[in-house]
Amino acid sequence: METECTAEKASPLCGFVALLLTLGTTSLMNGSLFPQFDAIFMFARDISVTFSAATLLGLGLAAYRAPRLLRERAIVAVAVACLVGGGALLALGLGFSAPAPLVAGASLAAIGRSVATISVALYLARLEMHATAVIIAAAYTVQLAASPASSLLPPWVGTALFLAFPLAAIALTARGARLYFDMAHDRPSPSDIAVTRPASFLAPFSALFVCLFLFQVAFGFALRFGEVAGTPRMSFLSAIPLALVALYVTCSRRRFPADGLVQLSALTVMAGFLLATQPLLAADSGAADVALLNAGNGLFIMAAQMALVTIAARNPLGAITTVAWGNGVSALGSLTGAAAGMLANGAAASVPALRVAIPAALLLVFAAYVTIGLKRFTFAGAIDGIDPVLVGATTTGKGTDAGAQAVPGAGTGSVPVPMPAARTPEEAFASRCAAIAEEFSLTPREAEVFAMLARGRDRAYIEEALVVSRNTVKAHVKHVYAKLGIHSHQELLDLVEG
Repeated sequence: METECTAEKASPLCGFVALLLTLGTTSLMNGSLFPQFDAIFMFARDISVTFSAATLLGLGLAAYRAPRLLRERAIVAVAVACLVGGGALLALGLGFSAPAPLVAGASLAAIGRSVATISVALYLARLEMHATAVIIAAAYTVQLAASPASSLLPPWVGTALFLAFPLAAIALTARGARLYFDMAHDRPSPSDIAVTRPASFLAPFSALFVCLFLFQVAFGFALRFGEVAGTPRMSFLSAIPLALVALYVTCSRRRFPADGLVQLSALTVMAGFLLATQPLLAADSGAADVALLNAGNGLFIMAAQMALVTIAARNPLGAITTVAWGNGVSALGSLTGAAAGMLANGAAASVPALRVAIPAALLLVFAAYVTIGLKRFTFAGAIDGIDPVLVGATTTGKGTDAGAQAVPGAGTGSVPVPMPAARTPEEAFASRCAAIAEEFSLTPREAEVFAMLARGRDRAYIEEALVVSRNTVKAHVKHVYAKLGIHSHQELLDLVEG
């Protein structure tokens, strides 16, 4: 008999428990598992995080280019095998102080954890957005408050829980997340759809992903800077701002305040870096700087995860790529920040002045990015800028677009172009397209591409009909969009129907 968590309908309770398990895995990794590595091979932690980032980015790329290769059951089976096998190798490496099995076990476990992260995010995308917002806010609050306790667990307990948590998270969410793999498997790849509908998918180097990377640099730095015996300094006080946000989100039905959280997060992170340059001003034995950095990171990652899940729900065909790439660049940022923290620790031992100089330099870079790089970026804009995709139809090359969904109120603001009289609907449609092409000075080839886009033709159809390359089709679509002053396929349809 199926439980609520394994039924087809996604359960908010299961989503909360699964997310808390994956976040708890991160706390156990940093507070309990990684400190055991340093006496054996200190770079094992960095290698495992690199494997995690590579797995996430690799799955995201595969989902973008060739989703047919991704079989959910096979991926889950590999993840479980990696966690079980990685656990055995970890036990061997830790028990006998052997670097080789330690690195292999940590790397295999990282692959399994990455799959669990994707599975949980896809599961949350199936829930109603207010429920998802409450789950994310509450789970991150609990994780940050409980993180200091991870370093107090006996090493073998922390290691066992580190392996058990992602297995449990996969068990709770794999069936619910399978929907996204099934939808993507039988349709054209996002890379193909993005040629004719670029506004439906996030670019690999979009501002959202850059933000994730830079803020995670701050988190990675906070983990390693001034660590004691390989254990990061943590404080339950970091959870207070997150608890207030969780209370607000739970009591309010308004849209998740992502942009407000990003601004508050930026101020908190900069305050943390500032205290790191003035350690004598920091309370709690110098841990106030790390508390602020962790709180700032928690606020930001809470908003970022909500944005990733919302975008995944808005465009199911790009869901796997969105959550995989988002978490992948986060892992890379954490790795970069950790390297900076280690550099600061090593340099401070020989040149004490560098203990202040390195956080000061990071503060300057971070402040410059926040004030200049994020000047025109908003999370709300990133979400609303995604052209929604309807997955009820597949691209057949005969007029059905994989994902055309009407957006109420969408339009270009252009003056309607008069449509000459025509004898049949097809002639009327062709005349309308020709009139628009002339109005906006499209070249003959651009006019052909525009007419095909208006009929819902996909990239493969246009490429074959015009006997041109993929890049040529992409260039023509870009020029058509620019000349028409539109940003999405829906706006193009509105212009034709106007």
